[in-house]
Amino acid sequence: MVMALSVAPGDLRSQEPVSFSKLRVELPTGISMAYVELGDPTGEPVILLHGYTDTSRSFWQTAGHLAELRPDLRILVPDQRGHGDSSMPDPETCREAPERCFRMADFAGDVLALMDAKDIPRAHLVGHSMGSLVAQELALEHPERIAHLVLIATAARTRDHPGIGEFLLAGVVEGSWKEALIAQGRAFPDDAYELTPVDADPDAKRWLAENWVVEVTADPQFVASVLDETSRIPLGTWIGVVRVMNDLDNTRRLGELSVPTLVIWPTQDVTFTAGDQAELEAALDVAARACATRYHWKVYGRTPLPASGLQKDDLGHNVQWGAAEAIARDLAAYLREDGEPTWDLPYADPADVHRILTEPGAARVHVGVGEGC
Repeated sequence: MVMALSVAPGDLRSQEPVSFSKLRVELPTGISMAYVELGDPTGEPVILLHGYTDTSRSFWQTAGHLAELRPDLRILVPDQRGHGDSSMPDPETCREAPERCFRMADFAGDVLALMDAKDIPRAHLVGHSMGSLVAQELALEHPERIAHLVLIATAARTRDHPGIGEFLLAGVVEGSWKEALIAQGRAFPDDAYELTPVDADPDAKRWLAENWVVEVTADPQFVASVLDETSRIPLGTWIGVVRVMNDLDNTRRLGELSVPTLVIWPTQDVTFTAGDQAELEAALDVAARACATRYHWKVYGRTPLPASGLQKDDLGHNVQWGAAEAIARDLAAYLREDGEPTWDLPYADPADVHRILTEPGAARVHVGVGEGC
């Protein structure tokens, strides 16, 4: 049996891109943080963390669906430091070496400060891509503050990852963009800290649309709204985060993970591929065998990544843009005391990639738990 999801006339996928009013809080970490809050103000807290050079918009559709499915939840979606409407770290401290101010521990410190400011002792934590690395840091260093961990399009290691080090760092951020700024007579990274990609390359927005802000299954209008925000992310953020990720390896640390965890991986993820997932599962298995945690690893999509290495016709790295409702359904099911994700398989309709179908009970879900736990 196959059912179509995300196509009803009242559905967020079929309307203008959803919009929320942002709130703001001044954090003791020095960051002025913008965030969206919805749901029950007295409910169980859930914090959704967007990826690298995204903003809270990345999760707006998922948050809206989740609030409908679980009105008992209190949902917070921040713009992380240096992203969206949140502030950059202090330029005087950070401009010479932005990586000093964009460590995963720095992002995690902001989330803890947000939780303290909102009187949240413990929360469910959901992270996508870079946000999943921040979520890993929080769960590993402050497990008492995290009820459940959900990692979307994630990996155990980004150190020396070809998509990070070769393509993004060497090829673009410290490749063509750096060269262009130096040709303008600017010092790098000092003078780049508060500039944007368009200051380095007037054609940067087109490059981003073709190579970076991509999800073939998502509503093009929604993707365009993301692109507009991504093109304005300061270069200090681009530089600082990618330098940190190029030296990040949580493989060993994840063997000590003690928080119940759900991993969601789309089959046409061009950033974190099947090989990265095997490495991640091996790391989580160490924790499971030690009875430290129980995890679920769930696949979205039916079609593997093509030989070209480019997403073509099924769910990819920005899966929450294309399958927001499916993600929300899994969160709604999993974020309970003994919750599990649904066993339904979301995938793109081969005849129309913007139409997400679901096949009940057909999902590939691996449950990692130690013997005798």
